[in-house]
Amino acid sequence: MGTLRNGFLGNYKGKIGNLVFYEVKGRQVIRMAGKSNKPPTAGQLQNRNEMAAVMAFLKPIRAFINIGFAAKAKGTIKTANNMAVSYNKKYAVTGVYPEAIMDYSKVLVTEGGMEQAINPTVELLAGALNFTWLCPNYLDWPRPYDQVMLMAYFPALQKAEYILYGAKRLKCTELLPIPADLVGEYMEVYISFIAEDRKRVANSTYLGAVNAE
Repeated sequence: MGTLRNGFLGNYKGKIGNLVFYEVKGRQVIRMAGKSNKPPTAGQLQNRNEMAAVMAFLKPIRAFINIGFAAKAKGTIKTANNMAVSYNKKYAVTGVYPEAIMDYSKVLVTEGGMEQAINPTVELLAGALNFTWLCPNYLDWPRPYDQVMLMAYFPALQKAEYILYGAKRLKCTELLPIPADLVGEYMEVYISFIAEDRKRVANSTYLGAVNAE
């Protein structure tokens, strides 16, 4: 694979012969198109199965991921989505081909070094999930002004409801509205925080499943 700062074909994206051209963060990337008549190995099948599971999970939450992994991608040629795929494929997939699936308890939907949610809880109300957390006095400025990020993911439907910039950490509570047709559905729930200046995030915290049975 090659990388050019100023691509000799301008902003061309596509395939020419056995070369594939695409752009990553303003740089033109060139790679050889893979081709093989050999049947895939067990390892290749496993890799494809794991990748398919991760991509299906991330598809409906792309906007969330783009913010949640932006800090991790900064300073690299990788995108936030690349970072999310890499982490979750490595740590949050379980099972053997053809049954590799997501382990939602190990998923990260944001990754960063900021203070995580402290003692978070979630409760299903009529038409919303009620999240609570603690904001101890020992947290230095500007941590009390971080904003909460909330997500409810619906595995069976491959849908998600989320808030990117919610209540400040010092408020200790926030509601995530859930549409009436989804309130009774099985969902996996996450909470995180993002700095007021949007430059830092915390690792997301898994709060468990709602309506699992």
